[in-house]
Amino acid sequence: MLAQNKSFFAFVVFLQVALLFTIFFEVSLARQVLGFVYLTFVPGFAILTLMRSKFGGLETALFIVGISIAFLMGTGFLLNLLGPLLGISEPLSLDFVLCVTVVFVLICLLLGRRGYHKSINLSVGRKEITVFGFVLGVILFLSILGVLLVSVSSNFGRPVLFIMLIAIAALVVLAASSRKLVSPSLYPIILFVVSLALLFHVSFFSSKIFGGDIFGEYALFRETVNSLHWDSSAAFNYNAMLSVTILPTIYSVVLGLDGVWLFKIVYPLIFALVPLGLYQFFKYRVHPRIAFFSVFFFISNFVFFTELVQLARQMIGELFYILLLITLFSDDVKGSAKWILFSMFSFGLIVSHYALAYIFFGFISIVWIISYLRRCRSNVTAGMVILFGVLAFSWFIYVSSAATFAHFINALDSVRSGLFTEFFNPQSRSSQVLQAVGVSGISTFWHTIGRFIFYVTEGLIVIGILTMLFRKRRSFFSDAFNVFVFCNIFLLGMCIVLPNFAGTFNVSRFYHVTLFFLAPLCILGGIYVLQFLSRSKFKEKYLSLIIVLVVLVPFFFFQTGFVYELAKEESSSLPLSAYRFNTLQLAQSGVITEPEVAGARWLSKFAGLNMTVYEDINSGSLFSYVGLPTGVGLSALSQDIVLPSDCYVYFRAYNLETRQVFTYYGLNVAFNVTQISPDLDTMNILYSSSSCEIYEVP
Repeated sequence: MLAQNKSFFAFVVFLQVALLFTIFFEVSLARQVLGFVYLTFVPGFAILTLMRSKFGGLETALFIVGISIAFLMGTGFLLNLLGPLLGISEPLSLDFVLCVTVVFVLICLLLGRRGYHKSINLSVGRKEITVFGFVLGVILFLSILGVLLVSVSSNFGRPVLFIMLIAIAALVVLAASSRKLVSPSLYPIILFVVSLALLFHVSFFSSKIFGGDIFGEYALFRETVNSLHWDSSAAFNYNAMLSVTILPTIYSVVLGLDGVWLFKIVYPLIFALVPLGLYQFFKYRVHPRIAFFSVFFFISNFVFFTELVQLARQMIGELFYILLLITLFSDDVKGSAKWILFSMFSFGLIVSHYALAYIFFGFISIVWIISYLRRCRSNVTAGMVILFGVLAFSWFIYVSSAATFAHFINALDSVRSGLFTEFFNPQSRSSQVLQAVGVSGISTFWHTIGRFIFYVTEGLIVIGILTMLFRKRRSFFSDAFNVFVFCNIFLLGMCIVLPNFAGTFNVSRFYHVTLFFLAPLCILGGIYVLQFLSRSKFKEKYLSLIIVLVVLVPFFFFQTGFVYELAKEESSSLPLSAYRFNTLQLAQSGVITEPEVAGARWLSKFAGLNMTVYEDINSGSLFSYVGLPTGVGLSALSQDIVLPSDCYVYFRAYNLETRQVFTYYGLNVAFNVTQISPDLDTMNILYSSSSCEIYEVP
């Protein structure tokens, strides 16, 4: 055992020395790989040895990553807080971050050296390694190659992506058909690779970031990394989230990696662990095969690999969300280890994503209240609710000038006012809500089929819930997991019933979050239906195979845009269908082009100080990307404003093509450029290209 302890210690020391060597001599690629491995795994491993608790192999790996990321954010926060008090103007610099991390890791390893063998319990056989190499070398390679080829020629890239998607579907069908060919021990590896392939085939679509919120997150990261100090007083929602300020700054300075590729590579790598956490979590309740297909259903939903790629803070937040659920429901996590992990992951969730933190706090509060009223044991204690509530509201109220808490209050007020004035107005619900309940949607043949399959999955979830409810009856609410299920159903119900509620978080993201509990019910609901229709007891593997072939695979092909691209119908898939998008559709997808960036960068470089740039409200993302110099303001064009002298007007490609200026996010409220006052003909044109024009008001 002593030799084993020394080998672990020696390996970590070697890794630290190798990382320092690559940083000092600027060894590209090796620095990024070693830096990512070190930051993501070593601090968590060192802290876990102090607990001297034994967990399952997958649980251990997930806990290590979660603890490491929580440590990085917590350490960065303390350095940022104490640094200025000690006269350190750049507390998040490479020297300070590495020094504190290396010393802390060595101390933990020395103190916890007797816990090495207990805290690590990972075993991967030769077969698993072989299959992992095959899956990683084929599916992941096709994903990256296909999306890179798309940027050169869609005719070359799309067939490669088609093959990748078909290979994923074939792998899942094979897993449903034979346990000998695809052993359950391979399920976590398959889920990780498939998740990563789906995420990368979207994130690598452009060499620039794209989407919506990601631009604000990127701007905050730039401010933090440029000053190597986080301004905690800035009154902006995202600014309170260390997941997009301190965390990416630490990764960036250690890895020497640009922020754009940090969000495109590192964050998806971390986020791809969420399906592994879900698989482990589902296994507490259902058979591993059911858990595997449930997670595949989860990652097949377009929100997972499209919207979430554009939400860096939620990617990190969801990792802590699933780790908290594992901590609550795992039989291996108990005693002091349970409280330590719950505290660390609670901190991680709170400083990563405020909406998920509010949702989790509401859920555990309801679970504890119901268990208290029914006088039954629960996985959630009063102490946990109090701890999480105090941490959350203290952070949200006292950081970033309480902007996050104010946003929460405003959202509640919007829902309250809408309840009395717009309750019977369907338009007060988002278009996604109306589509989910069958009121709206694209009416083409293939979109109708795709919507029908989506409704089938929703129906199976309902059947799964009702079956579970009728079987449990009075004992249904005695189980904490069932209460969580009830909370998630209630959350979806509020999206439909309450006006303006879905818009507080976006209904597609609400649905995505509820699948953390509801995904297995889709598979179980399908099994219940097949058992009822056949009136005979088929083996579970045959029932699951039918569900995979009839429901999951078609659902996967429709959600990824595979079917829509083959049929040449309207599609939201950028990697498959962007070549058919016009400039307005690309802008609606949050895509910024090189000519547009070049114009914004030119303006940010040559704009005079104390001047204002007026632009389409959706063009603010460009200036978040390039960064306007201090003293230059940014203001959205509106129909009733008279532009002052000595200001700039910036037009993007879709403004030039449609001759419209949009005044609302989503590009659905606009006025004509001829209505701008003063008239464009009286302005001086400073910059002009096929995709961008810049005017100066004399």
